[in-house]
Amino acid sequence: MGNLKKDSLSLVETIALSAAVMGPSVSMALNVSLITGLVNYSVTLTFLISVLITFCVSTAIIKFNKMFSTSGSLYKFTEYGLGKKMALVSGWALLLAYFTLVVGVSGVLGSYVSSLLGMAHIHINWLPISVFLSLIMWVLAYCDIKLSTRVMLALEGVSISLVLILAVVIFFKVGFHGMSFAPLGIGKNSFAVIGQGVVMGLLSFAGFECTSALGEETKSPTKLIPRVIIGTISGIAIFFLISSYSQVIGFGITPSGIKSLSTSTMPLSDLATKYISTKYAFLVALALTMSLFSCVIGCVCTGARILFSVSRDGNIHKGLSNVHPKYKTPHISVNTIMITALLIQIVFYTLTRGDGNLLYTYNAYVTALSMLVAYMFVNASGIVYFYKNKHWKMYQLIIPIISIIAMLYAAYSNIYPIPPYPMNLAPYITVGFILIMVILSRLTKHEVVPQNEDQEWDLPGGA
Repeated sequence: MGNLKKDSLSLVETIALSAAVMGPSVSMALNVSLITGLVNYSVTLTFLISVLITFCVSTAIIKFNKMFSTSGSLYKFTEYGLGKKMALVSGWALLLAYFTLVVGVSGVLGSYVSSLLGMAHIHINWLPISVFLSLIMWVLAYCDIKLSTRVMLALEGVSISLVLILAVVIFFKVGFHGMSFAPLGIGKNSFAVIGQGVVMGLLSFAGFECTSALGEETKSPTKLIPRVIIGTISGIAIFFLISSYSQVIGFGITPSGIKSLSTSTMPLSDLATKYISTKYAFLVALALTMSLFSCVIGCVCTGARILFSVSRDGNIHKGLSNVHPKYKTPHISVNTIMITALLIQIVFYTLTRGDGNLLYTYNAYVTALSMLVAYMFVNASGIVYFYKNKHWKMYQLIIPIISIIAMLYAAYSNIYPIPPYPMNLAPYITVGFILIMVILSRLTKHEVVPQNEDQEWDLPGGA
């Protein structure tokens, strides 16, 4: 067993994990094309709605982080209001979201590196590249988290800077006459279609709460973590709106432009080639590979801590709650996630011969739906816990209630009308995984040895 390394992470390192898991430049490279294929021109409107929903969803999560420091993230927060059984549903949904991100983003990483090597006339399939890089990411997640976060921050900082420079160049070259309100309008889309796009927009914000899993390792967690969540959402929201708008007008507000954007596997590199140079396009692609790399590490680190917390509570094999004696990381949980992710990538390629980008697309719907489940449960928990304990008055329940309604509609929009195969399997995979893991939790439940884990902080004046 053992405890994670207390007070080992500073503000900068906590920000690093949050930025890496959200992978803003990765989201702009992958999700804008997916959203365009759903909502046509209305891409930036979709992100704007996603921003508003994310801020609403974050209210309860921020409040919990002001009161508790834990490695269990939303899993533990759900327990405080809804009890242990509902917490398991939330915990397994959240773990599924991070795990599918590890699998999908690893696949894209392999494809991006394969494309980069192809530019140099070196042709290697994405799978061996993904496997090789996964081994490196495995080592970083296994070792001291301070090392992992520093690597993540440096890589993400470079990629965001290059994407922002590209956006500025696009704005300058298209000029005022090339600007349009179309990306901010609803166009000919139905509300159901916008709802489908919003789920993919929310996917871009997936992981904004990841620093909640660092509650036992961050200095002054009840102060730093809420600030990191608010600051990260705000900064990345601005980045998303700028970059998504620049991509739409960069490809052009025409049917052919929208079609090109929706079908592009490397839209940012395509735009860099068009508006700057092939050399800059190469730099952008290289930066995105670095961002993908840091995103996977961040998702492994977060997912492992959730799995560690579930095990420490006696809900899955106790070996998963072991802490490395030297690095103080949940190394068994890290190993479990990485081995399983590698096996899925190998099986996927063996059965389909599909590329890594396709693996991400298939995983994205499961990631989005499982995140929605976890976010709905934690908001419901917040309503119960904070009202019952008089931390919130009746009117303060409006925001989490709005959050739950918005997420329910977004989830429903991705179930009906039924999306095409294999995306239509996402609800069944999500619900099936959660049910199987809840049953497994009951079968492998073990006695809990008291640990120095979650800490509760009393807030003056019901803050």
